[in-house]
Formats: sequence, structure tokens, C-alpha cells
Amino acid sequence: GRIALSTKTLEPEPGDMLKDPTAVFEKAEETAQKYHERMEAERKAREEAARDIVLGLGDSLDELGVNGDEDSLQSDGAGVDPLADVSDSLDSLLS
Repeated sequence: GRIALSTKTLEPEPGDMLKDPTAVFEKAEETAQKYHERMEAERKAREEAARDIVLGLGDSLDELGVNGDEDSLQSDGAGVDPLADVSDSLDSLLS
């Protein structure tokens, strides 16, 4: 693994490190906090989008009659929701 360090995320405006590095360092804590808040909001948005996709897949499978109801189950296991385990795993990861 490689680690890359950059002051880019600490700059309130691009180029601030070149113009006034002292001001960038003085505002570093505040800027870092805003950065972390933005990253957390983006992570939550990605999780919500993923959850919507998974739930949408479940709805699509229901429309196809692959919903795990007793009426759709056959003795050989046909009709069992093939994504149930994946959906359960994703739900546990996203919650």
C-alpha cells in the first residue's frame, strides 16, 4: 500500500496554500472538520442509494413471482429468492 499526503483538502479555496500557507494552517482544524462532515454525508448518501437499489431489486423479483412465498416455492427449491442472502448481507452492512 502506498500513502499519498496532500494539503489540498485543507485549502478552503484551491491555491490558498500557494497564496497564504499560514492562513491555511490556521484554518486547518476547521477545514478538516468540514471535510469530514462532507465525507460522512457523501458516505450516507451512497449507502442510501445502495439500499434503494437493493430494495428495488426485491420489488423487481416480487413482480416476477420470485418472492419466497409458499405458493412460489417448489420442493426442489426453485422459486426461492436467489438474492435473499445478498440482500440480507447488504442490509446488515448498511445498518
